[in-house]
Amino acid sequence: MDNDNIKAFSEFDTDRKASIGGKGVGRLVSLKAFEKLDVKSYYKNDKGQLNLRTFEYKRSKEGFDNYQDNITADTRDTGTCIRLYKYESEYQKNAPTNIFEIAREILSHFQLYYIQNIEPSIILRNQNNIEVNLTNLFKIEFQSEILKKPFIVGENEFTIISKSHKAKSHKFHYCAHQRVVKEEGISKYIEDLRFQIRPSQNGEGFFYQVYILGKYLDDNVNEERTNFNFIVDDDEEGLDLKEISLAKIRREAIITVEELLKDFLQKTRKDKLESYYPIIESELPNYLGVVNYKKDEVEKLPVGLTKSELDLKLYEIESEWRVEVKKEGIELLDKKKDITSLEEYKSLYEKFVTEFNEIGQSDLARYIVHRRSVIDLLDKLIELNEAQKFENEDIIHSLFFPIRENKNTVIHDKQNLWLIDERLTFNSLLASDNLFKNIKELESSSSERMDIIIRQDEVFDNAVLYSEDNIPFESFTIIEFKRPERNDYKQGDRKKDPIKQVRTYVEEVINNKIKIKGKAIGANKSTPFYCYIVADITESLQDILDYESFEPTPDGLGYFKFYETKTSRAYIEVLPFKKVVKDAKKRNKILFDNESILLYLYMLDNLKSSLYLQQPTIILLNRNCFINFKRACRLEFINLRRNNRSR
Repeated sequence: MDNDNIKAFSEFDTDRKASIGGKGVGRLVSLKAFEKLDVKSYYKNDKGQLNLRTFEYKRSKEGFDNYQDNITADTRDTGTCIRLYKYESEYQKNAPTNIFEIAREILSHFQLYYIQNIEPSIILRNQNNIEVNLTNLFKIEFQSEILKKPFIVGENEFTIISKSHKAKSHKFHYCAHQRVVKEEGISKYIEDLRFQIRPSQNGEGFFYQVYILGKYLDDNVNEERTNFNFIVDDDEEGLDLKEISLAKIRREAIITVEELLKDFLQKTRKDKLESYYPIIESELPNYLGVVNYKKDEVEKLPVGLTKSELDLKLYEIESEWRVEVKKEGIELLDKKKDITSLEEYKSLYEKFVTEFNEIGQSDLARYIVHRRSVIDLLDKLIELNEAQKFENEDIIHSLFFPIRENKNTVIHDKQNLWLIDERLTFNSLLASDNLFKNIKELESSSSERMDIIIRQDEVFDNAVLYSEDNIPFESFTIIEFKRPERNDYKQGDRKKDPIKQVRTYVEEVINNKIKIKGKAIGANKSTPFYCYIVADITESLQDILDYESFEPTPDGLGYFKFYETKTSRAYIEVLPFKKVVKDAKKRNKILFDNESILLYLYMLDNLKSSLYLQQPTIILLNRNCFINFKRACRLEFINLRRNNRSR
C-alpha cells in the first residue's frame, strides 16, 4: 500500500482499478461480516525505501483508526497482510470451517478467473499448517467438469460454460471483468434444463452455470457493472444486422449449449417423448402427425405434463406448423407459373403435399374424437347422476348449443346441433334461449321464448352449401329441449304442453310482423316449419301425443305429426334423448370405424397426391368401406379428368 494506493483506498469512488472491473467497495462489504480490518503493509516510499504502514479500518465516519506510517521495515519484500477481526455471529455460524470446504467456496466464487487461467496464486493455510493451493485444487476437482466452446456474434467471440453443485438452478451469466453483470434462467429457453441433473441415482446433483465471456462484454459494461451499454431486450425490430444485442448473444449461446450437451439432451428428450407417446396414441391421436413432422419441437416440451396440458402444448405446435405449411403452399402456387418440367413440379410439391395431407389427417382425427366424445357425454347426461336425479335441461341444452348465445357469439365448433340433424349446423339465424324481443335479427315484441329458432335459407340436398343472403327464406327450424324423464306435462297448458308451445312459436313468427333490419321476414302460411321437441316419452307426454294423434317413428322410439292449418304448416317430431343418441351413433358409425373412414378419406387424399406426383399407392379397404371409396374415387377421377385432361 504505497502512497498512491492508500489514497485510492481512502476514497469511496475511484476508477483506479476500473480496467480490471474493480469498483472500490470490497473493503466496505467485508465490514458487514467483521467488526474491523487490521492492515499491515510493507511498501516502498517515494525514495525507494521499504517502509511499514499499519491501521485499523472500522464501521465509522472516519473509517481509519490507530493509523501509523513511515515505520522502518524489518523485511526486504513488499506485501500486505489483512486480518479480518471479530467475525459477526450471524455470518460465522453459517460459514465453513474445514479448509477444503473454504477452498471450494473460494473457487466457486472466483471460478471465472480459473476458467480463463488468469487467477493469482492463492494458498490457504490453517492453524495446523495444512496448505491448499487453489490452482491445484481447481485442476483436480473442477477443471475436468468444465465444458468450453467459443461462438461468434458478428465479429466478436464469446466463450462458455461450467457447472456447479452449489447452484439452485441452471442459469446464463453474462459477465464482464470476471464478474457477473446480468443473469437469467435457462429453462425458459431450454426446457430440459429445468431440474437438477443427477448422473446416477445416488450421485450428487448439479446445475449448469453458463458463463458468457467476451471482450465485447468487457468493453460495453456500464460503470456500475449492473448492465450493458447495448440493446438487452428481445425486441430487435429495426436493429442493424451488424449491431449486437443481448438477444443475439443469447440465441448463439443456446445453440452452443445444445451442442455441448447434445448427448444428455437427446437422452432426456427421447425418454420424455416415450412417456408421452402412449397418451398421444390412445387419447390424442390427432397429434400423431405433429409428433412425426415436428418431433424436435415436441421433444422440447416440459416434462410431467398432464393430458390437458399436453393437448394445449401440442395444439400450439400444430398451429405454427399449419401456418408454415400454408405459407409454403402460397409460395409454391406463386412459383407454379415458372415451372417448366414435371421433375421440377414433383420436386417443389412433394414435401408440401405430404405435410398438407398429414394436417388433413389430424383434422379428421380431431373431428372424429370430438363427435364421439359429444355423443358419449350426452349418453352419460341422460342417465341418473350420483344424486339419483336427472341433469337439469340447461346442462343438456348447452351440449347442443350454449344457452343465451346467438350465431354471432358462438363459433361453429362450439355447437353440436348435428346430434339432431346434420343440416342444422348450417343456418343464417341462430338464437338460443332468448326472448323473441331480445333477438337482434328479429324485431319482435313477443314475450314468448323458444329454446332455438333456426332459419334455413335453402332446402339441403346432398350437403350442398348455401348463400346466407338468399331471401325469401325457404324454411324455419325450431328446437325445444325438456329435462330427461320429465313427467309433469299437461295438455293445453301453455307452460306444460310442448306441442302447444311449439305451435305457438310458429304462429308468433308468422303473425307478429317480425322484421330483419326493418324488412319483413317473409314467412307466411306456406313457409314450412320443422319442429323438434327433444324430450323423453313419459306417461304425461304420451297422453298429449295420443290426444294430438301423433304417429310413432319407424323405430318406435319417437313420434311425429304434420300440422296444416289456414295460417301455418309445421312438421313436429318428438325425439327422446335415447333416440337422439341412437340416431347420432348410427349416422356417425362410419366415422368411428377406424378400418373404414380413416383409411377411406386418408387414402383418397393420398391417391390424389400420388396422381399428381405419378407415384404408386397401395390402398387397403374393408368391405364396409369399399363402396363409399369406389364412389368417391369415381367422382375424383371425373374431376381430375375435367381439370387436367392431359394427365
